[in-house]
Amino acid sequence: MIPCPWEPIDGFTSHAEFTRFCSWLNEHVAEKSAEKVPVLARYQNIQSFTEEWYWHIESETTWRLVWPDPPFTGLFEKVGA
Repeated sequence: MIPCPWEPIDGFTSHAEFTRFCSWLNEHVAEKSAEKVPVLARYQNIQSFTEEWYWHIESETTWRLVWPDPPFTGLFEKVGA
């Protein structure tokens, strides 16, 4: 197994940055280097946040993307890190 090249993001600075990041993730899914997987446990058990999980295939790691919901600025982090 190889290390995952993805890095955590603790807050997006703007809607434009978040949109670019979502496009980047979608490119990985389209290229089949990642896939969307079901959310198994919500971030801090907050049901109102929009959340998606992604599986990075080569490193066999799962990552969560939690959408910004002001004042919360969103995040991208490895699940179980």
